[in-house]
Parts: sequence; C-alpha cells; structure tokens
Amino acid sequence: MTLIMSLMLSYAYVPEVFGCGVIVPLVKDKLGDHNKVENYPGITLTPVVSKLFESVIFQLTENKLQTDVLQFGFKKGLGCADAIFTLGNVAEYFTRNGSTVYAASLDISKAFDKVSH
Repeated sequence: MTLIMSLMLSYAYVPEVFGCGVIVPLVKDKLGDHNKVENYPGITLTPVVSKLFESVIFQLTENKLQTDVLQFGFKKGLGCADAIFTLGNVAEYFTRNGSTVYAASLDISKAFDKVSH
C-alpha cells in the first residue's frame, strides 16, 4: 500500500477509479412516505483505498491548509458551541456600544441528510 501511495504521489497520478462510486439510496424517514423520492437521499460508496489515499494527502497537507478564524465547521476542536459563543460576544459588544443588532436565522436541515452512524 505504501509503495502504491508513494508512486501515485511521485508521478502525480491518481487512478480514475478513485473518483468512482456507487450511489445507494437510503430511507431518510422510516416513518415517512416510502413512495416519495425525497425520502431516499443517495449516499456514495467509494473505494476504501481512495478514502485511505485522501486521508494520507490530508495528513501531508493539513498544516498548509488555512481557513478563516471564524470558520467553526469541519475543524478539529471547534463546532457549533464556539460559533454560538462568538455570535453572543459580537452581539453583546455592539449592543453595549449603542448599536442595534439584527440577526437572521435559516433552517437548512432539510438540505442535509441525517444519517445515524
């Protein structure tokens, strides 16, 4: 496996099959209408070796990848609680200094699949 990964990195070549996957529909709401297409979001099953390669690439480049300090999602050690804390502090700062704070909230839960892993 190490030899294959090293060759792929040396020759900057990733086999086409690494980008292939099988889309499998899963029931989203077991109590919902099983005749509706919306109740069957697809998940993509990809080759394990390609997932392993992605993991290796990520570990090699993780310290070179930079994101904004205000991004909380998909970052190790940060999450929703950090975003809520930051929002609260920003709102408190502006109201304390005489400004009006307006906020909008959008429920986008239907846009994302909820699969119990």
